Amino acid sequence: MAEYDLLIKNGTIVDGLRTPAYRGDLAIRNGKIAAMGNITGDATRVIDATGCVVAPGFMDIHTHYDAALTGWDPYATLSGWHGVTSVAIGNCGFGFAPVRPEDQERAMLRMERTETIPLSIMQASMRWDWETFPEFLDSLERNKVGVNTASLVPYSPLRAWVMGNEAARDPDYTATSDQVARIKHVLREALQAGGFGFSGSFSMSNRDYDGGYLPTQVAPREELLEMAEVMREFNRGSIEWTMGSALQGLGLDFLLELAKTSGRPVNWNAIVSDSNNPDGWRKQLAWSEQAYREAIVLPVDICVPIERDFTLETMGLFDQLPAWNEATVGTLEERKAKLADPDRRPALRQDMEKRRRMIVPSKDSDGEQGQVGMINWQATVIDDVHLEKNEPLRGKTIAQLAQEQGKHPVDAMLDLAVEEDLKTEFAMQDSLNSDEDSVGQILKHPLTLIGASDGGAHTKFLTLGRYPTHFLAHWIRDKQIMSLEEAHWRLSTMLGWAIGIRDRGWLREDMPADIVVYDLEKLRVLPMETITDLPNNDWRRVQKADGYRYTIVNGQITFEGQKCTGALPGKVLRSYDMAAA
Repeated sequence: MAEYDLLIKNGTIVDGLRTPAYRGDLAIRNGKIAAMGNITGDATRVIDATGCVVAPGFMDIHTHYDAALTGWDPYATLSGWHGVTSVAIGNCGFGFAPVRPEDQERAMLRMERTETIPLSIMQASMRWDWETFPEFLDSLERNKVGVNTASLVPYSPLRAWVMGNEAARDPDYTATSDQVARIKHVLREALQAGGFGFSGSFSMSNRDYDGGYLPTQVAPREELLEMAEVMREFNRGSIEWTMGSALQGLGLDFLLELAKTSGRPVNWNAIVSDSNNPDGWRKQLAWSEQAYREAIVLPVDICVPIERDFTLETMGLFDQLPAWNEATVGTLEERKAKLADPDRRPALRQDMEKRRRMIVPSKDSDGEQGQVGMINWQATVIDDVHLEKNEPLRGKTIAQLAQEQGKHPVDAMLDLAVEEDLKTEFAMQDSLNSDEDSVGQILKHPLTLIGASDGGAHTKFLTLGRYPTHFLAHWIRDKQIMSLEEAHWRLSTMLGWAIGIRDRGWLREDMPADIVVYDLEKLRVLPMETITDLPNNDWRRVQKADGYRYTIVNGQITFEGQKCTGALPGKVLRSYDMAAA
């Protein structure tokens, strides 16, 4: 009988602890690292890693694979194609537990609106063999996954479970003391079952299925701080929050309150370089440095250029704008009629011309709360058309189209979209993360967390799950903004520390064998493509990678290159298994 199950020979080992890289071997037995160094024992399978990096599998801490992992995608692709071996779900306050059977459809509709996951694929594939959060974790464990999965407790379904869907999102209704006590009780049960904390969102870009508010958007500060007190009782996990223009007027200082009250790290999404607000990221980093002196508050960054492809058929991209929010709710025919309505156009134009509110720590000198332009018409392109007669428009900007037609850009875009049953594809380019110098400075900052993939969400217009490959190939190999050792610490160990995963993320004997083997010189993100691999024969946009040789989860190979092996060795991580820190 072989001494080891798997032996990786002659690789460059980067251990995730910032130890200088070294040439060596790594042996795996029973799902764990059994030996490292110069290994002479035999193995059931031997991998020659000459010329390759052997490193900890990556952690993706901001995803929305909640639906996919309970149905059609146990490997959490996109992330799984890019060396990710552990994901965190339940972010932004969105999720599917706790949810009663009669509220399942409502929960899926909410996720369709907030994260643009088509309702039809959730209806066709989600198991729904749970109601409570503990039962949800048990379902993931029972049905097996291909990646390690840690789940936060999403606050919107938690609040709705206790208060009911309508009262939970009513800004004029305040939870009673009894209801707050019950919410705390359910949160305790979820944390006792292994939840990694709780999450929420203030972003008005996210709305409920009918365009209304979400429970996290109306929950008062005092209530949320009581939940932070529950976190202090357990002293494990973290809190995740997606910022934006809060209905209650709460800003980044509220995150510091959460961190100080809970005693746990708080990570928030997301810090980006915005061409419309070029100094915004500097203010956010300065605030982060000040806050960190009092408690652990960490911004999550996005290391890739953000080019948003969208149609008005499938998403509420402009939900923070009241007129657009109202006009993009309803059936396809209802939305077409509203967007075509000449009486609505003045409000739609006015909303788009208003400046949107950004995440900033304090009042700007002009008294505005960090407001910038909503859309750059010169950088918004007609990416694809539905009607053959409109083919000549492909590749033109909305600004060009508007000038040619003598229309306001809003009218030019909407007239085209309505004519094509809202199927016209637009691409917003050169707005977010287009300034590489700024992005590089954000990435190098010691407090920023690499991530915010939104994996599993926005299936038809975003592919941010490619970020680990882009980070290593572009920022580390080509730009050399930090050492490879630092980069791998950022991609695994630091992220685990920030959200409460303490049992993996680096390479040492007796650690779980979550490992990626790749050729750094060949590593690259492949071009965007559309594939039809979703339930109901539905499609999604994806970007795969070149350069990965093997992805290993708990000692089993899940991907050879980009080919899935069919193994399902992922574990449902439980916060109670992690040492308090």
